[in-house]
Order: sequence, then C-alpha cells, then structure tokens
Amino acid sequence: MNAPLVHVAVEKSHLEGVVTCPVNLLQSLVPLLERLGPLTNHPGLMSPHSIDSIGKWIEEDYFEECRERLVSGSGMRVVYKIRKFDVLFCEASEKLSSAQRRQCVAVRGTNEVARRLDPDERGSAEISVAFPGGGVLAVRKHKNTRRLVVLLTSVKKKKKVLEAELAAEDEPKLVALFEQAAKGERQALVAPRTTSRFVQLEKGSYWDMPAWYSEAVAVLAQDVFRLHALVSSTSLTVSKAIFIDRVTAHRMDGGPIDTHRTLVKGILHRASGGCACALHHPKASADRFQRLEIRMEFCGGCIDGGKCNRHWNAEGPLAQSPRFPGVCMQSLKVELRCAHETSGTARGGIRLPLNVADATMDIGFAKSFVVDLAACGATLMRAGLDTKDVALDMNSALDSLADARLRHNHAGDQMQQRDCVAVYLLRNRSAVNKNGRFAGHLPANCNAILKTHRHLFKVKA
Repeated sequence: MNAPLVHVAVEKSHLEGVVTCPVNLLQSLVPLLERLGPLTNHPGLMSPHSIDSIGKWIEEDYFEECRERLVSGSGMRVVYKIRKFDVLFCEASEKLSSAQRRQCVAVRGTNEVARRLDPDERGSAEISVAFPGGGVLAVRKHKNTRRLVVLLTSVKKKKKVLEAELAAEDEPKLVALFEQAAKGERQALVAPRTTSRFVQLEKGSYWDMPAWYSEAVAVLAQDVFRLHALVSSTSLTVSKAIFIDRVTAHRMDGGPIDTHRTLVKGILHRASGGCACALHHPKASADRFQRLEIRMEFCGGCIDGGKCNRHWNAEGPLAQSPRFPGVCMQSLKVELRCAHETSGTARGGIRLPLNVADATMDIGFAKSFVVDLAACGATLMRAGLDTKDVALDMNSALDSLADARLRHNHAGDQMQQRDCVAVYLLRNRSAVNKNGRFAGHLPANCNAILKTHRHLFKVKA
C-alpha cells in the first residue's frame, strides 16, 4: 500500500531501532545507582526494604521485588537506543506549540504520543531497562559525562527523575556503561503489519486489521465525515487530528439468523480527544469514558448463488461491493459512538448516525467508498487470505475517493474554512432545527456548512 500511514497509531517498540543488551549490563549500572541515591537525598535508593527504595517508583506494592530484579537481572529486558522521539502523555502534548504537535504520532494502546525531536535535540543515547510488570528505568546520556540522569516510569505511568553529578572517580564507569551498551545486538525497525490477525479470547474472538486498513478508516472519518472538526471541539483551545488506535472486525452470529451481522470498529486514539457527549448534552454521561469509535455494521454474510443465509428471500440482487464481491452489504449503517462503561443507571454516550445517503448533504459521492471499505473489512476476516491484492484494491478505492472529492469541491481551502466554522459553532453548542437550519441568530453563511457537517450537530427538538 503506497499511502502513508499518517493517521495510524504506532507500536512504541517500532518508533526507533534499538540495540538489545545483555542483562549483565545491570552489574555496571547498579553501583552507579548506589552512588546516585545519597546525591539525590535518597540514601536507601538501592538498600533492601528501604522506605526510599528505587522500587517505590516502579511498582509500589512490590518495591523490594523490583529492586531485587534490578540487582539480579531476573526477567529484565535491557536495550540501548539513540533517541529520536520524546514520549508524552496526551494532556502534556496539548501544551506544545502547534508546530511541535504536528510532529507527534499516537502510540498504540496507550494515552501517549511520541514527538519527533528537533535536529538539535536528537542523537542523545538512552539505556532502557524494562521490568516485567510494565515499569521502566531509563538512563539518559548527558553532555556532561559526570552527570547521571535516571528517569523512572511506574506501572501506573507516573514519572520520577533522579539527576546528579557523580564524583570524578565514577566518571569513567558512567562512560564505560554507555560504551558497553552500544556493543549489543542491533535490532532492525519493525514495519507495520500488513495482514489481518485473528485473536481468540475466552468470551469471544475478533480480527485485528492491518495498518493500511486503519489508515483507510481514518480517511473516511476525516475526509468524508469531517470528524476532526468534532474531536477538535472537545477542547476549547487545541485542534485535534484523527488518529486510529486500531481497527477490529467482529462476526456476531450467536443469535437468530436475522440478527447475524458483521461489525467493523475503528477505535480513535486518546490523542484525538476525549468524551464528546457534552457537545450534544448539557452534561456528559456519568459513566466513565472509554473511547470514541467509528462503527460500520452490515450483514456480512457470504453470497452464494446471489443470496446469503440471512437474506435468502430478499427480492432483487443483494447489495455488494464491486471491488470486494461476495459479501452481503445489506443493512449497512455507519455511526460515531462515544463509548462509556455501562452501569445500567446512566444513559451512555452519544451516537451520531453518519449517513452518506442523506439527501440534504453533499457527501453522496462517497457512498461507493463506504461500501468498499466495509466489504474490505469483511474480506480481511478470511483465514489464509493473501492481502497484497486486497491492499492494492483498497488503494485504488482511496484514489477514486480523492478524485470524487475534487470533482465535488470537497477539498481545499473552502473545506478548511468550513471546518473552522464548524469547530467554532460546536464549541458554542450550536444546534440544528428540524427545518434543517441553525437555531438562533447566526450569519446566513453559517448554514452553508450544513451540506458537509450537518451530522456533527445536535438536532434541536
């Protein structure tokens, strides 16, 4: 697939090439940590059962076990890398400048982003020691060869920095530590996965979609449904980009035949914003926010002889994709869902229908692409499938969508201006009347964005 994966979250281990180090490197690190403790007002940093043990900042409930692992090397993973990215929590990244935020990429499965360092920041070495429970101890190389900088990240993602200048006699030991680490086994960068993966769980199963398919879902969210305007409105000051954490596909066929269906679910990364319920309701759901999802639900049955098991008595030919035939696309619907933990007492998150067939809007040109995208997801659920041709066909569908957007004037400066107007109105909780116009006294030109952004707004009763 030739399209760059600009909207897809990456695995943290895929950001930078690393050198795997032998765990006996810790035998050189531990004496330096023992020197660091008194210099940072933590004299018991490496002492057994100490109140200020280094394990307190890794996993507090098992702090002595963490210290012992650091000393023995049992179960530890040690790597050396040249830093090109700085990993930040999403909340911290919002304080960066606009230029720096554009250099950030979402980190899959976390509430973190990785900022590509500026040229004057890149090149510093780091030794990373990973604990089995998820905590990390990182030793960063300083320009001052006597300065020891240690960054501790707990299993709960809390950070602690210990930093001090060592005695002159310890300087050669710190220099030798980094030289020894650099001699480990170099690991090549891992490319994003290009095939779907079946995941079996105790209570069910699903398919994890490849990165190129996640990018296609992100294109639908941004270039057709303009969801970046909605997620930007969840913040009063910061614009948000669309980042897809992962896309999963589920086959639900446990009930009666008329309920069998396929669900393709694109989960937005936390960097794309939080709960969007307040944009449509005075108060957000009382249940804890989980994620934003773009969902495509359809029959998904295999068509044999022009029929599928669910729609065997349907009149006329069944809907299917010309690019990805053989999948029943009857009852296709797309929606954005703000998912919350369900307690049974709260109303849950908002659900926004995303309908390309809405005659009041100018997004009907994307109908064939939505069908192709959903059918492609169902096709990727087949075991042993060669995905190379599927990826090329999806790339062709993306090219056709780009051409259609240009033909329908759905790109360029005009659309960017409409996005800005939509963000302003959403942040001010504007709503749409049943007659299809904005409620209240707004400039007449504001109603022009309803042709492309109407689905993002609350409909006023």
